[in-house]
Formats: sequence, C-alpha cells, structure tokens
Amino acid sequence: MLMVIFEFKVKSGQSQVYFDLAQDMMDKVENVDGFLGVERFQSCNEEEKYISVSKWRNHKAIKEWGSNIEHRQVQKTGKKEIFDSFDIRVVEVLREKFF
Repeated sequence: MLMVIFEFKVKSGQSQVYFDLAQDMMDKVENVDGFLGVERFQSCNEEEKYISVSKWRNHKAIKEWGSNIEHRQVQKTGKKEIFDSFDIRVVEVLREKFF
C-alpha cells in the first residue's frame, strides 16, 4: 500500500472553496481502481493548515489520478487561487498493525 500525504495551507477565506472542490474531486477519484480512501485533518495550531492522507493500492493508481484532466485543472486553480503553500509526499507502507 502507498499513501499520499498532502500538507497544505490555504489562503485566508479560501477554505470552503477548497472543500467544495475536494468534494467534487472525491466523486471522481472514487472511480480510480486502486484508490482506497482519504482522510483530512486540520492543524490544532494553524487554522488554515491541513493534511490530507490518501491510500492507494499501487503507483499505477496514483499515476492515473495524477493524469486525470479534471484533477489537473483543479490543481492549477489551487496553485493560483487557493493555496499559500503545499507539500506532497508519496510513501510506501512497510508495516501495518491493527488493534
């Protein structure tokens, strides 16, 4: 399993715009074979800082989503209008334990 960790800060007043676009994209990413789910967390210290963690079966699925035309357009909008900054990390899960 792979995880994409998307850490970002939104411009003041742009949080709802982000959430609306993210919801629109959720309807599409759920159709990608290999997408396993996503969760989003808000920083306790910085109101406009979030982390989104998505889970993927393989690199092929991540690549498919990354090349989706609608997703790429939303990314452009995000860079221009929504985000102050962001980092994306793709990590491989080496071990997983459940309780």
